[in-house]
Amino acid sequence: TKVSDYLLTLAHDVESLAVRSPLFNAIMYDPGGMSRAERELGALGASMVNRCIYCAAVHADRHAKLEKDTSVTDALFAKGVKADLNPRNRAIFDFARKSAVAPAEATKQDMDAVRAAGLTEEEILDLILSSALFAWANRLMHVLGDPVRE
Repeated sequence: TKVSDYLLTLAHDVESLAVRSPLFNAIMYDPGGMSRAERELGALGASMVNRCIYCAAVHADRHAKLEKDTSVTDALFAKGVKADLNPRNRAIFDFARKSAVAPAEATKQDMDAVRAAGLTEEEILDLILSSALFAWANRLMHVLGDPVRE
C-alpha cells in the first residue's frame, strides 16, 4: 500500500515499524477468515468509537470500494450505532465497537451474537484482530496529531 504520514512517523522507531507492518498485512490481507470488506468494517467500528476521523475515513472508503457499494458506510456515518445494517454487519460492527472501547468487557453473550450472525471461529479471530489492531492504531494516530497539515 502507499506510504502514509502515519508510517513515516513510525519509521523513527524502526523496531516498532518492523513488527507493525507484517502484523497489519497478516491481519488485513491474509486469505481465509472474514472477507476483506468485513475486516475493513471491523477497523471502521473501532475507528468510529475512538473518533479517529482519518482511520474511519480510510477504512470506510476501502469497505465501500471492496463492496462496490456505499450503503453500509453511508448509513454508519449518517446514523452511527443506530444505522440499519444486516444481521452479519451489525454483529461485526457492534463487536468491533465494544472491543475497542473496553476489551475486558466483551462477554460470552457478545461471542454468542457474532456466532449467531454466522461467523466461524476463524472469522471471529479475524474480527478480534482487526478491531484490536485499529483500537491501538487509532490511539497512536491521536498522539501523532492531525493527519492534515496546513
